[in-house]
Amino acid sequence: MSDSSKRMANPEDMEHLAKLLDGRGNLRDKLDEAFTRASRLGVGDKLGPIKPLRSWTDDTAVDLRRRAAILRAENGDPRAAALYAGFRPEDLKAGELPPDAMLIANAAIANGDKFDAAWLQRKPGETYQDWLQRIPGDAVGKISGNENLGEVVSDYIDLTALVSTVPGAFSMAALGTWKLYKRFRHGDLMKAPGTTLAQILKGQGSKLLPAQIRLLGAQIGRSTPPVVLKILTGSDTLAQLHGGRLHAWEANLLKVGKNMGAASRVAGASRLGAFASGAGGALRTAGFWRATGIGGSVLATGIGAVDVYQEGNPVDAFKRDKAGYVAKVSGVAFNASLTAAMVAPNPVTFGAAVVTGAVYGVASIVDNWEKVKAFPGKVADAGAWAGKKIGEGAGKLVEGAKELGSALNPFD
Repeated sequence: MSDSSKRMANPEDMEHLAKLLDGRGNLRDKLDEAFTRASRLGVGDKLGPIKPLRSWTDDTAVDLRRRAAILRAENGDPRAAALYAGFRPEDLKAGELPPDAMLIANAAIANGDKFDAAWLQRKPGETYQDWLQRIPGDAVGKISGNENLGEVVSDYIDLTALVSTVPGAFSMAALGTWKLYKRFRHGDLMKAPGTTLAQILKGQGSKLLPAQIRLLGAQIGRSTPPVVLKILTGSDTLAQLHGGRLHAWEANLLKVGKNMGAASRVAGASRLGAFASGAGGALRTAGFWRATGIGGSVLATGIGAVDVYQEGNPVDAFKRDKAGYVAKVSGVAFNASLTAAMVAPNPVTFGAAVVTGAVYGVASIVDNWEKVKAFPGKVADAGAWAGKKIGEGAGKLVEGAKELGSALNPFD
């Protein structure tokens, strides 16, 4: 693409043209429909001469989008690299490209005549989240020229994610099992996950915690202004009046919202007013910390669901990566059930969180087990390579100093 054509081209127009070729209901779909009808009528051979048009449509649409992405990269669009890789704009809502990887990736496609940008392209079955995790490691490998070093970075990112999520899943499975036991054995009420701090500040911390922590937390809670404490930990009063529970962390927020909405309707409020009253009451009962936890869990569920959707056909995705696909699906199920338990703590939601948390934790470990075993060796190799490069650099520095000294020495 020449400089003049770059200036004249509009990436949005190119993307629109690509959509006309392979978008839903456009040329590609119409071609498929024509071939299907011809096959049913027994005249499929008549369309043989235009059969290459189907692959041309796909290839041309991809090429147009990549050319548009190159233009976007030159204009500083942070989405350019992901669009070049083959993702659609709607796919990019599932996460944000890290700034460091964004700069490297966009620079690679903006200077495509100098650097090979093929490594940026989306691999078969690769989701946006998978791509985001792969790019930093691949970029390090490309810059350093050491593929192993890039793998160390990629594996470190994957294992860091493993360490940050799997213990929480197993913890929920273990604690949830204990709470279910106490519920059925002793009739104890279920407490919403993520409300431990609220319980401690109100002097209701679990006896499984050290006594010093419980006493210190209760003291801090007593010294906190009641209004602030209620905003952070939730309203026990609303839980008692509309949820039938003594404490906010025991209340079913759906029940609280429904009862408050019904009360507003009786008082003459409109449907919209009743809904607003119910939603506001549920939020005040939850408190800031619990509501934030629910919001984060909902977001994680949505991102995970998009990731699973991008895997494509479930059967093909499972064949491609059995443990990885099970880990993704169970991760979505775990976050969804955890959200449900936060909103409505009861044996059903806790039971679902226990089961899905255990499956998610085990599947994630199985999926990453080979990386766990190989990681120490890869780190050692990367360290040896780095030491060699440092040694080479030091040698060149000494040689340069000698040459400079010789040049400056008038008696040499």
